Amino acid sequence: MNIESEFFNRFELLISSIGVILGFLFSIQLLVKKDKGLKANLFLSLYFLVLSLRATKAIFHNYYEMTDSFLAFFLCLFLLIGPYTWFYVKHRYSNNTSIKNIEYYLHFTPFCLITIYSVFVPNNNFTYTSIFYLGLFLHGLIYCFYSLYWLINTPRDAIVLERQETIKNWLLFFILSTILVFINAILIFFDIVPFYPSSTFLFSFINIFMAVLGYKNLWLFEIQKEKYSNSTLNTKIAREYSNQLNQFMEKDKLYLDPELTLVKLAEKMNISSKQLSQIINQIEHTNYSQYIARYRIEEAKKHLENPDYNNYKISAIAYESGFNSISSFNATFKNITKITAIDYRELFMKK
Repeated sequence: MNIESEFFNRFELLISSIGVILGFLFSIQLLVKKDKGLKANLFLSLYFLVLSLRATKAIFHNYYEMTDSFLAFFLCLFLLIGPYTWFYVKHRYSNNTSIKNIEYYLHFTPFCLITIYSVFVPNNNFTYTSIFYLGLFLHGLIYCFYSLYWLINTPRDAIVLERQETIKNWLLFFILSTILVFINAILIFFDIVPFYPSSTFLFSFINIFMAVLGYKNLWLFEIQKEKYSNSTLNTKIAREYSNQLNQFMEKDKLYLDPELTLVKLAEKMNISSKQLSQIINQIEHTNYSQYIARYRIEEAKKHLENPDYNNYKISAIAYESGFNSISSFNATFKNITKITAIDYRELFMKK
């Protein structure tokens, strides 16, 4: 063995080992987390455990001979990856989802039955066994594509839109990564890519990326307590009040009142201030101050664009738009439009 070949082999072993170690660490850390109310963590932990075992087998198989029955058993582990993927996606995207125990049993029945008889499934190139192995990979792909379809087409009301989007992106990455695992297995099956190190390399890189994304967003592995979980307002009613609120703003222009407060506005709508705060947070995805400021700045922009207001001082426009402080107006205008009110007016005066 020449130096380059030996170096490459050691490099393969290093990268593969990193993937295996990260996989087992992920699995153990999720299992021992104190926040055990999140069912999704259990399935993600088992997912990494299975893939880590698969990667470990790949490393050892490259150096040691294994019996056909032993290899068949590890191939049967592919029957677990699909269900784990599906249950993780479903529980993580909708943590309050309810799944009956019988559903779990049905999804894992193929693995149990085939594993029992794995000793009778030789790891050779006979036509029927080849079809069997290919079926294992297609089984996982079906779960992945269904999970992807379900995730894309299942709406969910979110308290914080940014968190919802992050969860969805995380799950999309998770599903697509799993699809790559199965596609790689199929390519290996047809001798298009080598068994080792392609499978362990892919597993290592997936684990590294998941580690980076996961540690940047640790809340993905924790239960998010909904701020308004005890509220009597459901989403439908909240949206109806939101429409009423927007009408008050757009038609009656209540925001022009500089003394308008959350309490006064809630009284106008015959609801509590807490309920109004929930509606603005949950439906408009902002808080009361920012919600009102948005309308006031739009009003100010109309005045600044109107030639009839060219002789008005900025402070006068600020007060007419509902602000009771010029400093508050300037800060809010700059924050929303990214330029000052004076610069905004000059842009339209030059046209």
